[in-house]
Amino acid sequence: MWIKALYAGPGETYRELGRLEPEQEVMVTERNRVGTWVRVRGSASDSAGEVDGWVLTGLLTLHPTLRLSQVPVNSELGDADLENIDDPELRRLYAVPVISRVSAQMQLVYQRGRLLGNDSRVVTKVGDSLTADPLYLTVLGREDNELGPFDFLVETMVFFGPQTGVESVAARVGMSTRVVFDPMWTRNALCEPNETPLACEYRLRRPSVALIMFGPNDVLHMDVDAFGSGLREIIEESIQLGVIPVLSTFSSHPESQVWEKTLAFNLTIVDVAEAYGVPLINLWSAARSLPNYGLEGDHVHMRHSGYRYLKFDIGNQARYGVSLRNFLSLRMLDEIRRTLGMS
Repeated sequence: MWIKALYAGPGETYRELGRLEPEQEVMVTERNRVGTWVRVRGSASDSAGEVDGWVLTGLLTLHPTLRLSQVPVNSELGDADLENIDDPELRRLYAVPVISRVSAQMQLVYQRGRLLGNDSRVVTKVGDSLTADPLYLTVLGREDNELGPFDFLVETMVFFGPQTGVESVAARVGMSTRVVFDPMWTRNALCEPNETPLACEYRLRRPSVALIMFGPNDVLHMDVDAFGSGLREIIEESIQLGVIPVLSTFSSHPESQVWEKTLAFNLTIVDVAEAYGVPLINLWSAARSLPNYGLEGDHVHMRHSGYRYLKFDIGNQARYGVSLRNFLSLRMLDEIRRTLGMS
């Protein structure tokens, strides 16, 4: 049984108001911009008053006719209540929106990519084992995906989905911000001699967007300055080649031996994204509401739902890390496609 906690706002840092009873009927009155949280109202089961609060969308059994595109968006409340967070590093991370806006600079990058022959419909992924996961991103092209109430994401899934099933040269187990520029890690017969994994992937696929996540592997082998330098190099090469780089923070567990270091790495990701004006997915923040922060028992890899396709209709994005990451990636792609008028 999943606990349906009610909060005063769209996030677990807001004041907890109580819990919904099993089978309790409520009405969805508004949602956050991302769609991960909804505000519900209804009569309390003990008839002692009214239920009014925010709950993770995926924890509700929603009526099959509900379409979130028709639900008003609350534009006043942020993704976190920063007044309830004492630690300055945590406050900085929570202050970053789960899905950033798309800056004007990315319109210029997109236009450069079109001139260079990049395909608007191609998105690729760059990263370590969490990104190389065959059930991350590649599932967007499956015909049996169930988006449930997230009808506003259908067009974007249809737009990008068919091109996501190709294995990325730049996403492998052990990949890091350092070796993504090492030709020794380029193991594809179509790559040229002395070509780096990143350069080869961009040349072969000609993507318009690259979903990039490093950190879970890098944090074990390098210091934060070297990590930031590698990220900046990835961003600069992507922009030069007309590829919109989407950065992502990564989930981490407070019981991890490198917990403090993961915070520093995630803040570096935020700083680099802000410096270059590139899109950012704050997976770290969104995953705080999931069981075990969306992670497996190793506190590194993200937990799978057991499905080999998207099941947002039963709320997997509110329970499993890989499902959440797929949802947020699709949501960011939707933000990019709509903002830039991709066609």
